[in-house]
Amino acid sequence: MRTCSGCRRKEEREEFLRFVEFEGKLVLDVKRNLPGRGYNVCPNYKCLKLFLKKKFKAKVDPDEFYRNVVASLKDYLLKLLSLSKRSRVVIIGQDNLKVIEEPGTLFLSKELSKRTKDSLLKSIRSNVIIVDGLFSEVEIGSALKQQTSVGVVFVKGES
Repeated sequence: MRTCSGCRRKEEREEFLRFVEFEGKLVLDVKRNLPGRGYNVCPNYKCLKLFLKKKFKAKVDPDEFYRNVVASLKDYLLKLLSLSKRSRVVIIGQDNLKVIEEPGTLFLSKELSKRTKDSLLKSIRSNVIIVDGLFSEVEIGSALKQQTSVGVVFVKGES
């Protein structure tokens, strides 16, 4: 069990984001392996702001820090998506996803039409995590090293 450095809630470590004071700066420790004093924080703005106020007073702007954390998490997720493609567990494009019958993660781009999203969501027959509107078609296409933009990606695996 760990305790949130913002609200003091107790949970398992997987429920928190971990931050570390590293080389004089507060950084997000996505892999949970950086040396130094670590802080666990609930993954929401309110707890992050409380944590920064308690531990770092006026040294860190919570709004700017929050934007940087979100950007870091998005970058990390895009890197994982890129690795998934190399592992051959990725299905690219809505035309290749008629029915989703296995667990995994479905990425839907910001630009995808409501009609296409609804059609894909109706095709799910298994436990699927849905990441909707977090990335643009260009960001997904770039992560997958595609020549074109990509609106839909399914990564097979436990969800």
